[in-house]
Amino acid sequence: MKLVIGGYAQGRLAYVLQQYEKQTEDVFDLAEHSIFEWNRQTILYHMEELATQAEQESQSVFDWLERYLPLWNDCILITQEVGCGLVPITPEERQWRETVGRMNIWLAAQAETVERIFCGLSMQLFPSSGGVV
Repeated sequence: MKLVIGGYAQGRLAYVLQQYEKQTEDVFDLAEHSIFEWNRQTILYHMEELATQAEQESQSVFDWLERYLPLWNDCILITQEVGCGLVPITPEERQWRETVGRMNIWLAAQAETVERIFCGLSMQLFPSSGGVV
């Protein structure tokens, strides 16, 4: 599994489509569909929305990650970097950001490669042997 992270509007999806020679048919957008609708597309976009979907189902996002990770061996997961920027006002938004941050740490620790996209450019990050969640 490859992990691609980056801030809002930094060109994550465009980079992945070009770099990995993929098509829009390969993209499953979690901002538009439930994870239960995933049909083996090789790019999972807006992974941060998995935290929202798990919360709506009163589930732990980490339980879902452990269940789906074996199915994502050949996938590219694209997630938003949420730790930079303004701190959310409401406790619920702060909790969501915390969950997504921990989810990204967990995914990075499992990934074979991690790339950060900034202004459409890639920075190769190297996953640790296990992140703190």
